[in-house]
Amino acid sequence: MELFFVFLTLFGLLILRVPIFASLAGATIVGILLEPRLTLLEVVRNSIIGIDSLVLFAAPLFVLAGNLILVGGVSQRLIGWVDNLFGFSRLRLVYVNVFGSMFFGGISGSATADSAAIGSVLVPEMKRQGYPTAYSAAVTAASSSIGIIIPPSVPMILAGAATSVSVTKLFVGGYLPGLLIALSLATVGYLTRPRGEWQAQRMTWSWQRMGQLTWRALPALIFPVVIMVGILGGVFTATEAAAVAVVYALAVSAFIYRELGWKSLMKSLSDSAMFASVVFVIVATAQAFGWYLTYTRVPQKLADFMLGISDSRTVVILLMILLLLIIGTFLETVPIVLVLYPILEPIAAQIGMDPTHYGVMFMASIAVGLLTPPYGVLLFVNSKIAGIPSAQLIRAVLPFVGILIVDALIVAFVPSLVLGPVDLFFD
Repeated sequence: MELFFVFLTLFGLLILRVPIFASLAGATIVGILLEPRLTLLEVVRNSIIGIDSLVLFAAPLFVLAGNLILVGGVSQRLIGWVDNLFGFSRLRLVYVNVFGSMFFGGISGSATADSAAIGSVLVPEMKRQGYPTAYSAAVTAASSSIGIIIPPSVPMILAGAATSVSVTKLFVGGYLPGLLIALSLATVGYLTRPRGEWQAQRMTWSWQRMGQLTWRALPALIFPVVIMVGILGGVFTATEAAAVAVVYALAVSAFIYRELGWKSLMKSLSDSAMFASVVFVIVATAQAFGWYLTYTRVPQKLADFMLGISDSRTVVILLMILLLLIIGTFLETVPIVLVLYPILEPIAAQIGMDPTHYGVMFMASIAVGLLTPPYGVLLFVNSKIAGIPSAQLIRAVLPFVGILIVDALIVAFVPSLVLGPVDLFFD
């Protein structure tokens, strides 16, 4: 009965648009007040424990690196390089959107930062060339979801902070699924392309121009390589890699491209500090809420419920994906990872799922929630960029949501897609 009032408080506060950290804290306090053996001191203690994690500090550092790249001219050179690469096609801006997001997501680690960087440049350009506005925004929103799959991924870092799963293995396991998602989104972009005539033209492609653009974009192109080679080679941990990413981004933006001024540097630091403060507060309250759920045996009860429906591995995986798709419609990525990831992990273990495979499947599933109403954050970001109502964007993004669900199922039921690279590097 206590759990009923706890979740009633949580969802009631969320419906009233109370900030997520306050909703989680409120639900936890209600649960503790209804449990005579617990005290409010447990909220404070577990909140502090929740942010006492070295791995967690990688998240704001990677976001800072992404912000420095955004204002330092790196994203523009990446977009220009990919634009020339696909210059043979009238749909080149669609492919630039998708694969540019894949490159940028591999640097920033944030789907929202990816969407802001790519969308602010490409959506106006696609509109100028005659692409339908809703289509342009839908492609941008969908492709930005790759940011939580392609390493470095902030949600993967949070998963490592919430459990004992290896962040490095999650990073390695996310590469092929990220490439799969990019290819599938590009395919849907082609199949749903505008019909008839529009102004977009092919570019004149040449080896000379490709060489020039590659040289200009080279510091940006080797950025993810430097980070992952360092991690895989044992040179530095994921947190140290985040610090290296910040130094690298600062050096490239300030000394190579020379587009980073004091004003933009201060704004990057301010934005990143704001992100860090929000994430750490959410992490603290989510940790306390997760502790309460563990104390009241919610993970075991959920496992018994799912396994009571069926002991089939396939059915249980489908139930987990369905749960994540539903929760993703009204919760942000951060609290989903911090609350649900530790709860579902024992269930995945009971059906024999590898922890890394479970982690990447989890990320692929919650990526869909970034595009689904009422709380799809990428819908709001891109509808604002495009200047159209969210409802109009929702209709245009539905085909992309469909293929993302298919991709999540493929990741879930083809474990070699995740574990193949992991076994190659770690066995």
